[in-house]
Amino acid sequence: MAAPPGWPYSPDGRFWWDGAAWQPVQPPPPLGSPAQQNLGVPPPPGSPAQRGVTVPPPPGPAATGHPSIASPWPQTPGPQAAQPYAVQQGPPYAPPPDAGAPTPTGVAPQGRRRGTAAFVLVTVGTMIAALALGGVTGAAVGLATTEPVTDASAPSFPGRFPTAKQRYLPKVTVDMVAVNWLQAANSWTCAKSAAPDPLTGARMGMICRPSDAARLHMSVFIWYDGPDKVMSVMADCKLGVRAKACTSLFAKMADTLLSPDRTLRAKAETWAGENADRAAVTAIGGIRLQTSPRPHRMEAVPAI
Repeated sequence: MAAPPGWPYSPDGRFWWDGAAWQPVQPPPPLGSPAQQNLGVPPPPGSPAQRGVTVPPPPGPAATGHPSIASPWPQTPGPQAAQPYAVQQGPPYAPPPDAGAPTPTGVAPQGRRRGTAAFVLVTVGTMIAALALGGVTGAAVGLATTEPVTDASAPSFPGRFPTAKQRYLPKVTVDMVAVNWLQAANSWTCAKSAAPDPLTGARMGMICRPSDAARLHMSVFIWYDGPDKVMSVMADCKLGVRAKACTSLFAKMADTLLSPDRTLRAKAETWAGENADRAAVTAIGGIRLQTSPRPHRMEAVPAI
């Protein structure tokens, strides 16, 4: 079998490389043979083949094979085997750019590009779905944690940066709540605590409860830094929503906290009585009042 044009030959010209193994070079048919007659290609005039004489291959560098394949034939000098003239006329070997170079993963470059594009599309789709799901979840959480709705107008924003004095309920003292309202008027008992409150940061606390059986269901908590530095007052009632005792407790607490201002105490008491059984919030006279049905309580903090 003759070598196709462009394939490498061995140094002695007797074999050619087919990409997998060395194959012997088949000599052309003899002059006047039926094969030559069928081809219809006469030898060139005056050539050695026409005269029936074989000549060694012309001197020159031996043909080189594939760069990554070493020739198995010895490179010792010696008489070259006589080869037909037509065998020595093969074109020089110029391997294609990617001939015989296996892909690292056995996948064609075009297949890898398609695989990469598909991976990018899947990744982008997953990110978009995650962002959409996060937005829906955030909206649901925002609706579930919204401040209680009330018909009261929002308090005015302070014209200057809040000071340390604004951390306390304006004009409210510990004696006003614990002594005058709970102990003297309702016969409650109060106990002090020197432990700081982790929520408000107050240095001291006090808890007051009634003396009768209701003491297990009603309580008032006071957190403060000093006798006239009250940070928070909270009334808790476990008798249930719509219980008259709870409504009265919340209304009387609002009246007590706003008692220094005669024009606002009635407004605060009315608001607390109307909103004792629902979630609501308002600000009156620098005090922020907030009610909650579960747990059933009302809390007063500075309206900063």
